[in-house]
Amino acid sequence: MSSNARIARNLDVPINPDPNSASQPSTKPSSWKAFTETSCFKYTKLTLIVIYALNIVAWGGMLFLILVGAANNSMPNEQTRKIWIEIDSQILNALFCVTGIGLIPWRVRDLYQVYREKHRRKVFHRHSYTTDLRWIRVIIWTFIANSLFQIGMAVCMWSMDMYTRPSWLVGLFVGLGCVSGMFAGLAQFILGRQMKKRTKTEQESTNIIDNNENVV
Repeated sequence: MSSNARIARNLDVPINPDPNSASQPSTKPSSWKAFTETSCFKYTKLTLIVIYALNIVAWGGMLFLILVGAANNSMPNEQTRKIWIEIDSQILNALFCVTGIGLIPWRVRDLYQVYREKHRRKVFHRHSYTTDLRWIRVIIWTFIANSLFQIGMAVCMWSMDMYTRPSWLVGLFVGLGCVSGMFAGLAQFILGRQMKKRTKTEQESTNIIDNNENVV
């Protein structure tokens, strides 16, 4: 084969290229997504969650013991108990602000996208515990309410001292914040379990149908 023929063969373009090859998007994940799937990120995230939960349990338990009078022997002075109640309350308020206020950008994003048709696929992907759009909206609005209650709690705790702060107002925001957070979490858990059961049932039905078709 001459050199000219060899060059022409190497430069030859296929007559019928695959039409899907150019239109298919790249499946390579982004660098951030790839990092979030690494073991290092998962273990770090789990460690931070455990530390966060232990702090809530520890400081909340201490506050509970002081309020019920179980720490009177170690803190016989009433003023000392009041100071520690204030310290525990401020620390717990800061911990709750991490999620209640720190997650506001993501909660507002979900609220915006759930009412936009072109973004709903992303919302369903993030809220994969159900396929019912109504329940997703209810849970998103509940999280928004939780953030608003936490903002009210933070304003009360940081704008007034322990002597001028109305206890009923603090109790109101604490109660509303806890109820909204527990409702959203419990609803996600129940809907997620129902989703898994429904998926398992559908998979079993599909397997039975496939087996019957193979037998026939």
